[in-house]
Amino acid sequence: MVFLAGQGILNLGEAIRFIAVTVLIYKLSGSGMTAAAGAAIAALPSIIASPFSGVLGDRMNESRILILIDIIRFFTVPLFLYAHKVSFIYLLLVVISLLDVIYGPSRKKFVLGLTGKDKALEANSRLVGVLGVAYIIGPMLAGILTDRYGPAPAIITAALCCLASSIMTIAAMAACRGYAGVRGYGIGGRNATFFSQLIGGIGYCRSAAFIRELLAIGLVTGFCTISVNLSFYPYAFDVLSVTAKGWSLMITVYYGTNLIAMLLVGWFERRYGRKGNGGSLFYLCLALVSVIWFQYSYVRSYPAVLILQFTEGTAIAVCGILSAARYQKLTDKGFMARVSGIGDIAVSAGRLAGMGCTALITLYFRYSDVFAVSGILLMIFVLVSLTNSLWLRSDQ
Repeated sequence: MVFLAGQGILNLGEAIRFIAVTVLIYKLSGSGMTAAAGAAIAALPSIIASPFSGVLGDRMNESRILILIDIIRFFTVPLFLYAHKVSFIYLLLVVISLLDVIYGPSRKKFVLGLTGKDKALEANSRLVGVLGVAYIIGPMLAGILTDRYGPAPAIITAALCCLASSIMTIAAMAACRGYAGVRGYGIGGRNATFFSQLIGGIGYCRSAAFIRELLAIGLVTGFCTISVNLSFYPYAFDVLSVTAKGWSLMITVYYGTNLIAMLLVGWFERRYGRKGNGGSLFYLCLALVSVIWFQYSYVRSYPAVLILQFTEGTAIAVCGILSAARYQKLTDKGFMARVSGIGDIAVSAGRLAGMGCTALITLYFRYSDVFAVSGILLMIFVLVSLTNSLWLRSDQ
């Protein structure tokens, strides 16, 4: 519970920072596309760093990595206050994104070490739930602060949340009586080189059919979600003409549904227990998301978009809980961070391809067409998976 509270505080800071930085970029540039470019640039480090972050998480004590990253964030986030050019903001976003890439696999492994495989679904549900609470409070707070006082109070608050998270992680370690972590060396044991461990992780992923399916899911969803996200910035700012408060409300609605997703998955676990692995629910939610994305291509009403975001956010959060739990339940603990890192590579590769596809579509067509293309592609993937999914067969 201590670590969960720390993650809630960290998520609150990230929500506040996200709103403050997006508004700062828009004020400096006056363009929704410039804000979208920031999201695209921030996604680039994961393409290079993901394989190394996984190996790092398996070689080192994951709790120390989490604490170190939070402290680095604490000193990095306030630098946004000195950003008077969009290019400098982009540079800071790259740095923070790189830290996030290193943080992710270690967090998954740390949670697995605290809870064990049997409670992986419950643990991920709670983590997503506190994310939802943070994004209910954070964006609205950031919107009020930035409207009245500018970005400085919001950014300072975000930095303090990082520091608080590191303290809470230390407290969680103490509560577990000196949590020592789980090391996974693979080929060569303790003397294994960085490269041999990476190769060992790739070999492990190739040998496990369930991981190959999850990697395919990450590749496709990474492609589609980055395409939709890049198009959503100009859609919100240039078409819907949202203000800082309006943008904050959209983010609150979208990410606040994580709390509802936690309750839905909790109900699912109580209803089906170990008999249901969530495959049917996962692909049903993906199909729902594809329909919503297609609707973005022609909806121009702000209230209607909020309703669509509420539904989309819930469905995507449910998918995130189920896929993370499946990784943790079936993956050997010694390979957890590497498998997570390789999963991030698949998502990053999809994002890179999605960026190129989005640029190509917007060059010759409208950016709203990206929503339709992404929705169609995701639906095709769901339909193909109906006959080939190992996850779906395990539900039967």
